[in-house]
Amino acid sequence: MDLVTQTSAILKQGAELMKNPAIGGAITGFFGWIKGILGKKSAKEKIELIEQNKHNESTIAGLEANLEFILEDNEDLQKQLAEKVKEVELLMEKAGVENNISKTNTMTNTNQSIGVQDTNDSTISINK
Repeated sequence: MDLVTQTSAILKQGAELMKNPAIGGAITGFFGWIKGILGKKSAKEKIELIEQNKHNESTIAGLEANLEFILEDNEDLQKQLAEKVKEVELLMEKAGVENNISKTNTMTNTNQSIGVQDTNDSTISINK
């Protein structure tokens, strides 16, 4: 799974994660770090919307685009973000908080494409 997708999964759950006493401080720190690398005022405002639980899919998509842009060709920043994401995911695991990363897979079978939406620990069945 790519780094932007992992970051996005944390961002989407941000307001709820901040309420959890076991990881709230780490999430606040993670958001502060993200604000620091984004630079643009509009991107920082998007993080604030997430913190206030006033975000939508458009907010997340905009942040994903910002992250992809600033991470492109910047290996040092990619490493730093990967470490931060891993840190948060480990804390979430220790606290028993599920990381709701959703993923979409597409299977191609003789000129037919089937889109599949999946979340962690779920079962997918395709019957024809």
